[in-house]
Amino acid sequence: MRHPPRFRSPLFVSVAAVAVTLAVVAGCGRESTPPMAPSSSAPAAGTALRLDLSHTMDVQNRATPNLLRIPGVIGSGTSVDEKGQPVVVVYTDRPAVGGILPQLEGVPTRVVMTGKVIAYAKPVDPKARPGGGTLQMGTSTGNDNECASGTLSCVVTKGGTEYFLSNNHVFARENAASNGERIDAPGRYDGKPRCAQTPQIGTLAAYQNISFSGNNVVDCAITKPSAGLAYSKVEAGGYQPATSTVAASVGLACKKTGRTSGLTTGSVQAINVTIQVQYSAGVATFTNQVQFPGSFIRSGDSGSLAVTASGNNPVALMFAGGSGGSFGNPINSVLSALAISIAP
Repeated sequence: MRHPPRFRSPLFVSVAAVAVTLAVVAGCGRESTPPMAPSSSAPAAGTALRLDLSHTMDVQNRATPNLLRIPGVIGSGTSVDEKGQPVVVVYTDRPAVGGILPQLEGVPTRVVMTGKVIAYAKPVDPKARPGGGTLQMGTSTGNDNECASGTLSCVVTKGGTEYFLSNNHVFARENAASNGERIDAPGRYDGKPRCAQTPQIGTLAAYQNISFSGNNVVDCAITKPSAGLAYSKVEAGGYQPATSTVAASVGLACKKTGRTSGLTTGSVQAINVTIQVQYSAGVATFTNQVQFPGSFIRSGDSGSLAVTASGNNPVALMFAGGSGGSFGNPINSVLSALAISIAP
């Protein structure tokens, strides 16, 4: 079990355009979307607000256990309102949830109806990666022992060896897999006919267990490429992730390339998010997550890597999403959990 870091020092964020309007589902997120435009309720383009959100996150952290006891509440986060002032976001799985206070220790709350957060392991609108040729990141993948499809995140290194990064629930079958299991691309959900055998690209090398009784920070796994496999470090969206990472901040402009929705853009809407995620094996609680617009990922995009719109610096490993919100693990937590680095 992993716990989120404590925020002991002031945390400042630069905010350009922020609006929180959600509906959440978790896992191999997938939705095709146009580039995100600023909300009409967001600060005007070019506005830069210098905010200390550490106090708001402290308030959120103290309030979260009691908030999660309210029927219908599934999570919380820290963001800003249309005027750029700090708010505690309260995520609900249904409308009109009662018992949520308008303020917590003097900090206003914003209720966001996300719907139930569900792992997107089995997408419903397949779009297979064309077969043959050089394997690209940001395309379909999956464990050979299940009919499902997620996304190849990026190439990473560990001990001088290169690996492919994605989610536990994409590569490791929600803790059910053993190292050495066959990993395919595209995932077998994208086989023709559906669930048919697809080409092998490697074998499962390591993964972080998902706890269904305690807190989680990451849903991640790596695969060792097959000998002689031709692959590119360039995402199918046309860019290569930088080796240096950037911590998420509210309003940070990002993009990602995923199996289903391809290249999409969107800004960070909330940080320090606690969210309850429905997997096939049960409900898992994740803390210290990053929230993007619901249009950022769709089912099948789990494992896609959110990078900065400018500079391509990795920000988050996407793993959850729905019609009103998309969620990712902080990339530095992923790299630490698996003792890996982004490949140059």
